[in-house]
Amino acid sequence: MKQLLLLFFIALPFLTGAQEKLNPLKAPTSPASSILGLEPKVILQPKSYQALETALYSNFLNSNYDAVIPTDFALEFTPYWTKNHGLSLSEYLYPESFADQLVRNSSFSIASTQNFVLEDSTNSNGLAFGYRTTFYMPNKKDKEITKNKIEAILQDFDLKLDINLAAEVMVNSGEVTSKEEFIAKMKDTISATVKRYGKYNTQEEYDAIVEAIQVKMTALPTLDINEPDSFLDTFKNIIDEQVKTFVPIAAFKEYLKDRQGLTIDVAFATLLNFPTNSFEFSYLPKTSVWVTPSYRFSDKMDFLKVLGVLRYEWYLDDYYRRYFPGTVTFQNNFDYGASVVSDFKRFSIQFELVGRSKNATIPAGFDIEGNELFRKEKDSDVQYMGTFTYNLTEEIVLSYTLGSRFETILNPSETLVSLLSLNFGFGSPTTADLDLTKK
Repeated sequence: MKQLLLLFFIALPFLTGAQEKLNPLKAPTSPASSILGLEPKVILQPKSYQALETALYSNFLNSNYDAVIPTDFALEFTPYWTKNHGLSLSEYLYPESFADQLVRNSSFSIASTQNFVLEDSTNSNGLAFGYRTTFYMPNKKDKEITKNKIEAILQDFDLKLDINLAAEVMVNSGEVTSKEEFIAKMKDTISATVKRYGKYNTQEEYDAIVEAIQVKMTALPTLDINEPDSFLDTFKNIIDEQVKTFVPIAAFKEYLKDRQGLTIDVAFATLLNFPTNSFEFSYLPKTSVWVTPSYRFSDKMDFLKVLGVLRYEWYLDDYYRRYFPGTVTFQNNFDYGASVVSDFKRFSIQFELVGRSKNATIPAGFDIEGNELFRKEKDSDVQYMGTFTYNLTEEIVLSYTLGSRFETILNPSETLVSLLSLNFGFGSPTTADLDLTKK
């Protein structure tokens, strides 16, 4: 089994990295995994554009140092990205309305564990369900940067389109009947088209691109006017190679990772527990809502992002009185805090500091008339932890978290967090999903 797992993790990056992804995967922070306790961090980072994400939470080794398959996992599904919507670059970056952002960024998550421990040490099954969406508000600087990058990409695309269209007309109309005639006539067309777009800053750059295309054209196959498709396809490949649209697209992708502006993430999650491990008997003991604003700085500080969080949790009294009778459970928690993230080319470092205000109404006996009395209790707590994340590929992320978590209902003194997680992404939009003919 150990060897099979090793082969799987070695091969997977090559199987999933074949296409150019526009939005690399980030570390797992789904609402479902957070409320279930699999993901200890309170602050949920805005998710990347992936149709499906799956996260495994484990140290991946048992006490005998044998490889094990983790039993704690989370899935997050974003329906919008399961199909190609033919978006233009502008539509991809700037959804037209509030409703467009809501639909495009809506994701649904589920998390599962077989180790949800009750007070009597029973291991029960726990499930969690979550929803979230993200709203992005770009600043003026972001719009200027993306406008310039879009113009560069579209200019390259239009240049190639005009040259290829001229070649098709020339061949299909019978204007040329041989490879030699095609090369001679296309020379002037290519020169005029490149000069018209003004893409190259100096005469040397202009001469170099025209000459490079002419040299490559000598390797074209023989032109068969009855079946010209292979000839034209080879010519298109030459133009694609020489007019390197992938260069501005690569710069565009790099900017998307560190895009400037304000983002607000809104999330909801609820916990479902099966205390007797019977499907017919369950409780919804805990529910949470999040509001997570984040801001990416610009210029020399563009590697830095700051996130805040407001989270409210409420607990079901009947459940905790029945299955945790010897503990004090606060019915309501209000969490507030901030996080700083530093992103680099393939890794990131995050530090989180979150405070908690806890409130409980506890039975305090009865008065002389038999009416039940209650007392109110308040308490506070703090959580702090750091996370190191490394992108093995654009769709596989390894992360490690170390720190101190909030006191738990059971064993409140055991606050140490040392967690390794592996996150896989599937169905990220690629450059092929963009319609460059749309302005």
